[in-house]
Amino acid sequence: MQHTAEFSRLANGLRVVTVRRTHLHQAVIAVNVHAGARHETRATNGITHFLEHMLFRGTARHPTAAAFSERIESLGGTLTAATHGDFTLFELTVPPDVLAEAAVELGEAFVTPRFADIALEKGIVREEILEDLDEDGRDINADNLLHAEVFRGHPLAWPLTGSLSNVERFVERHLRAHLAKHYVARNMAVVVVGPRSHAVMRRAVERAFANVAAGAVVKAPPFEVMQTAMRVKTAVDPGSQTAVRLGFPTPGQRGRDARVMEMLVRVLDDGMSTPLYRRVCDEKGIAYEVGANVELFDDVGMFDVASSVAHRSLPALLGEVLAILEALCDEGPSRAEIDKLRRRSAFDLDTLEDSAHALADFYGPSELFNLRETPDDRRRRVLSVTAADIRRVARAVFDPSRASLVLVGDDDPAARRTLAAMLRGFRAQRGASSAS
Repeated sequence: MQHTAEFSRLANGLRVVTVRRTHLHQAVIAVNVHAGARHETRATNGITHFLEHMLFRGTARHPTAAAFSERIESLGGTLTAATHGDFTLFELTVPPDVLAEAAVELGEAFVTPRFADIALEKGIVREEILEDLDEDGRDINADNLLHAEVFRGHPLAWPLTGSLSNVERFVERHLRAHLAKHYVARNMAVVVVGPRSHAVMRRAVERAFANVAAGAVVKAPPFEVMQTAMRVKTAVDPGSQTAVRLGFPTPGQRGRDARVMEMLVRVLDDGMSTPLYRRVCDEKGIAYEVGANVELFDDVGMFDVASSVAHRSLPALLGEVLAILEALCDEGPSRAEIDKLRRRSAFDLDTLEDSAHALADFYGPSELFNLRETPDDRRRRVLSVTAADIRRVARAVFDPSRASLVLVGDDDPAARRTLAAMLRGFRAQRGASSAS
C-alpha cells in the first residue's frame, strides 16, 4: 500500500478519512450519507433521490442552481452525486490548491440549502422516472422489476426515483425533514483524497462540516428472506429483444462470505474468457452481451445475471446460464480459474493507487457502515478465498426456490411456460445434487 490513510472524528461525530497520495494533481472530497431507498416509506419513496437533486439548487451564499454551479466550476471543480439503495454519495473533484475553499462550498449545500425552483426540478426528475415507464405508466425497467421481486415487501424493492405521484407531492418541508433526519454528522462519513498533508485535508473538512448537526445514526428496517418458491415476472414491451434478469438473494456485507460472493461473481464474469461471456457469446452466439453482478447491502444482497436477446433465443440463453450455475455448484472453479481470479483481483487493488476516485469509493462506504478495512486487509481476505469456499457459497445462493426471473419483452405465454419448466428442471437437478 503506497498511500497513507488516517481516520478521525470531528466534535459533532462526523467520521473523516484522509488519504494522502503525493503524486496526485487533484483532490477528491466524497461525502457518504447513510440515506437511501431503504430508509423510505411508501409515502416518501423517492425523497432521497429528489433531495440529492435539490441540494444542487443553491445555498445561502449562492442562491440559485446556476450561481452554485458557477462557483464550483470557477474553482476548477466538478460535482457529481448518486443515490443508492442504502446510501447517497456526493463527490467533488478540485485542484488541490483550492481544496479548503471548495470544501466550504460543498458543506454549505448541506447546512444552508435554498431548495429553489422545486417545481422545475420536479420536471427534471419526472423525465428521469418516465425513462423507466411505458406509455401506460407501467415500469418496464428490468432492473427495477428484479429488485421488486427479490426484495418484495421491503423498501429495497422500490425504485430509487420513486413514483410520479410521490414526487409531485413533495414540498420543501418534506425535503427539510429528510435532511434534518439523515444528513447529520453521525450519519455521514467524509473522505478526502489528495496530495496535501493529513492535517491540511482534515482542517478543510472541519471548516466545511463543523456546523452540520450531530444528530443520530438512522437504522434502516432489516430484510429477511421469506421467499420459498420461484418467481417469474413478465412485462410486455414490444421490440426486437427481451431483457432478461435472473436474480437470487444473498448475504450482505456483514456476512462472513461477502468477499467470497464477490469472487464468485468474478469466476462467472470477469472478462471474455470467463464462462458467461465465453459460452453465451463466443461459443454459442446467443447474445451480444451477458453479465453477472452482486449488489451487497449491510444485511442482504442480490446476485443477478443480465442479458437481452431475441425472443426466440430465450430458452437457449436461460438453459446456458442455468448450466453454468449448476456446474459451479457441482464442480466449483478449477485451480487455473482460482489462480487467474487472484491475480486479477490483486491487480485491481493495486490500481486503486492510480485513482483518487477509486480510493475515495473504497474507503467511504466501508467507513460509513463501520466495516473499516484497508486495501491490504481486502487483499488478504480475497487471496484466502478457496475453490471450496466458492462452491459452498454457490450451492447456498443458487437455491432454485429463491430464484426470480424477470422478462421484459414480447408477450409469449408459450415461451414463459417453457422457461418456467426450465427453472423447475433446474430446481429438480439442484435438489438431487444437494441430496447426493
